[in-house]
Amino acid sequence: MVNKTFLIAFIIIILDRIAKLIFFNSSSLNKGAAFSVLQGYNWLFILVAVIVIIYIFIKRNEKQYQIGMGFLLGGTIGNLIDRMFYNGVIDFISFLSIPKFNISDVSNIIGALLMIYMMKKNDAGKKSRKR
Repeated sequence: MVNKTFLIAFIIIILDRIAKLIFFNSSSLNKGAAFSVLQGYNWLFILVAVIVIIYIFIKRNEKQYQIGMGFLLGGTIGNLIDRMFYNGVIDFISFLSIPKFNISDVSNIIGALLMIYMMKKNDAGKKSRKR
């Protein structure tokens, strides 16, 4: 059986790549992190991405976090591909006055929020069992 983490990550990577091909003409290259901070530190973002990927591979069998880790893994790999091939991240979604972003960015946010939610939920469950 395929691990949920890898299945979700695979779907996100494919969607991200297809969207970037379709919207390439209206895209921009972000050579920094969110809101274009730390421009010129592409090597640092690649290093952080590799660390996140290794961590997720180590923790991939923790069932309660698999969905969140899948979103995070897919987003991390999607942006890592851009950083390795384009020396930055291809952003193409523009919403109101928020700087441009991409599917991988949204996936990273969803994954992080899901994992935080599960951590809080597990922590609350542990506290209630102690009583």
